[in-house]
Amino acid sequence: MAGKKYGVIHLSLLAEDLDTGHCSEEQRTVLKHGHVIYIYYGRRSFYVGQTDRFLTRHDEHMAEVETDYRQFEKAAILFGQYVDGNSQNDLEALLITYLTADQENLPRKEKRVCRNRTQGNRFVDYPYREDVLTQVLTPFWEQELYKAGLVHQKSLDGLRNSILFKYSPFTELSEEQSALIHEIEEGPRSVLIEGTAGTGKTVVLTNLAARLCEHHKWNVGVVVKANWVKTARSIFRAYGLGKNIEVGTAYQLIRQKKRFHILLVDEAHRLRWNSPKQNHLTTGIFDSNDPRKNELFLLGEMAERLVLFYDSIQAIRPSDIPYRDFQDYIQEKGMERRMLTRQFRVRIQDKNATYTADDYINGICSFLQIKQDAFDPCVFQNPSKDAYFGVVDSIHELFDYVDERRQYHPKAQCRVLAGYARPWGSRYQPGHKNYAEFDWVEDEEHRWKWNSTHENWIALPGSEDELGSIHAIQGVDLDYVGVVIAKDLACQNGRVSAVKEHYFDTNGTPPKESFSLAELSAYVRQIYYVLLTRGISGIRVYFEDPALKRHFMEVVGRA
Repeated sequence: MAGKKYGVIHLSLLAEDLDTGHCSEEQRTVLKHGHVIYIYYGRRSFYVGQTDRFLTRHDEHMAEVETDYRQFEKAAILFGQYVDGNSQNDLEALLITYLTADQENLPRKEKRVCRNRTQGNRFVDYPYREDVLTQVLTPFWEQELYKAGLVHQKSLDGLRNSILFKYSPFTELSEEQSALIHEIEEGPRSVLIEGTAGTGKTVVLTNLAARLCEHHKWNVGVVVKANWVKTARSIFRAYGLGKNIEVGTAYQLIRQKKRFHILLVDEAHRLRWNSPKQNHLTTGIFDSNDPRKNELFLLGEMAERLVLFYDSIQAIRPSDIPYRDFQDYIQEKGMERRMLTRQFRVRIQDKNATYTADDYINGICSFLQIKQDAFDPCVFQNPSKDAYFGVVDSIHELFDYVDERRQYHPKAQCRVLAGYARPWGSRYQPGHKNYAEFDWVEDEEHRWKWNSTHENWIALPGSEDELGSIHAIQGVDLDYVGVVIAKDLACQNGRVSAVKEHYFDTNGTPPKESFSLAELSAYVRQIYYVLLTRGISGIRVYFEDPALKRHFMEVVGRA
């Protein structure tokens, strides 16, 4: 058996003094002059750092006022042949993220709080990274930190599916993402960041928020949809940033009338205007005499700068600010435009595949007639049970698929989603005229309810036995997903269009006086674009309408 590829020195702390009495001369030399990763920890908190002069750095920490390092009881110092100036940034960021994700499901009184208050240095790839991950990080976690009682989950595999891991403000960024964050930090102007589903817009947002509030001490507001407010707050709180970043929906922050140095707006395509099909709770923020004053305008009045994360083909309701009005505002304010192009969500791992995630996204857009970009149809043609994409013959087969995936991957997020093609009767109490015990009925044996809540639905116990609507999952990543393409979408005379009588989102239908089937069709097509781009590792689809299924098969070359 090969020996260890790293070394560890465990030290105890008494007040500000390190107990190094048991250290050898070689270990003392490492502590004085070696490249190391160090973890301070106590019963309630931890801190991860890197240095090439640990003893000097320790003295500097003890003199700091902002963080009381005397609260820590122990230190673990990682060193060795693979711990150097190339790998330290990577190891530091990964350990912060994994240690935080490890706390996610613990009772509050048992959690250790992350005391790192900045993102550290930018990650730069290096040639032996795989060795660092497999021969240093993994055994260090399993054989040192787990045995020391610092971590609760022995394996790193399950932690990679954690929300706190996926959206960590310490996560590894691509060169494109890093350059964009640096530009926003240094630049004076507001920015519109465009990117299709899965291009990492939310990851950029969490990293940018952390850097702005900690490196620049800015007052940062983060605008998210209602279904993501609790999740976003938990992410920033878990990484010790909760007190410095204000998170809320656009409506909530507008009502607070608070000023910000900068506002970061996720899912900006879902910002609302004073539409006739508006949720009555939001109308109080609008001025009926000035239609320009939509949520985008009002947010702009609250901050010195705006950063908008935007994908025009994810607008799904008449209350979403019309594309032309949105673009007029961007032009009027002279906002910079930037693009995110690399696909991160969809991970095609089909054996010997030559097709890519972009082929899948482009194929979905072609099927839905949203836009026509070239794609390799083979991504939809792999007959293997392990293929990324597949078509099934019933709703219950979708549940069978995600249930099976869950057995192989217990930590994975697996759900079945559907277009809004059934009334939401299960939300009413028995006796109500619109009450239904189940919203989706395939037969006596197979019956399901809609998502019982829109907010934080994925975290709700029992949600894996419900069907998720667009309002529960927009902006959410899932590992494996089943999608019902229901009868609210049809194909007639070669055109993919909505079927009004099968669409039951009351606020999603254009008002009667200005109803347009073309407008409704655009919303419904874009809803399915969102549903069909949620899955990271696999997706299965069921078509309720045979003609639409035939159209799909023709588009992807399976006719």
